[in-house]
Amino acid sequence: MKNYKHRYGKKKGLSKLDCYYENKVFGKFNNIYDIRKKMKYDEKRSKKFFIKKYGIGLILFALTPTLGLIFPILFGDFYKMPGIFGLCPSSHKNSGEYASCSKKWIYDNENTINKFGEISCIFSFIMIAIVFLVLFYIFIKIIKYEKIKAGKGKMNVKEYYRFCKNVF
Repeated sequence: MKNYKHRYGKKKGLSKLDCYYENKVFGKFNNIYDIRKKMKYDEKRSKKFFIKKYGIGLILFALTPTLGLIFPILFGDFYKMPGIFGLCPSSHKNSGEYASCSKKWIYDNENTINKFGEISCIFSFIMIAIVFLVLFYIFIKIIKYEKIKAGKGKMNVKEYYRFCKNVF
């Protein structure tokens, strides 16, 4: 941990960026372990503190893909699901009542609403991928941190499996 500045200076490109974020993540892990030691392993107090400090942020980050679902819930997926605002009854479109219908603006802006629906789906899929990649990155760094802390070097597959099983 102490030689990170020297290690960071030798890196270039994406590996330098990885080293920078690895240092930030390791700093957070050190902070968590220091707080745990100060709380003297009091389970109830430490869980409450960690959920308040780190858990809420991670939960909100994990829920960002649901923002893409707001638009389909409001306007629906045309012809499949009506949504909250819904579509007019089919009798309105054929009769003369269509001009006085309160939901006429949905039909007038149907193309725009469809485009925004597609954009919200794309946003959801991208955010799901980002959330999974960030969580995967954090799990990899947890294993690496524990490995450094335990003083383990290169390990074969069986040793690595046992080590990961002990960590989690």
